Amino acid sequence: MTRDEFKLIHSELIMQVQMIENDLRMIYAGIKPGDFEDNYDLIDRAGLGVILRELKRADEIDGKPDLPDSDYELIDRIREIRNYWCHQCYLDFVYIQDDGEREARFQEIAARLKEDEAKTWALHKRLEKLRLGKLKEYKRI
Repeated sequence: MTRDEFKLIHSELIMQVQMIENDLRMIYAGIKPGDFEDNYDLIDRAGLGVILRELKRADEIDGKPDLPDSDYELIDRIREIRNYWCHQCYLDFVYIQDDGEREARFQEIAARLKEDEAKTWALHKRLEKLRLGKLKEYKRI
């Protein structure tokens, strides 16, 4: 992978993570009884862990959760994924002095980026579909 391809995929991953977080807020605000805006405001500034916990509670109320446990596990991992790609990935290779070692390490990280981007893309698409469906079902849009 080239550096330019890396930057593009990296940017896509960060966008997807942001959209996942916002979709989770909107799903929560839509399925929780009460006013949508008030529900959204309750978790607007909350971290992903709080959002996840509150969404899971609201999702399980009817005994038929919309998200499988595997999605909840991946959403929980999103924090680690986001933190790595926002705060650490470049540091793991740019300071390596040897050109060959730096390139080898870069390619390892690039392979991980492709995997994480594919996971976040698939989750983003599932959550987007769920968000749109739930907001229609609860007449929020």
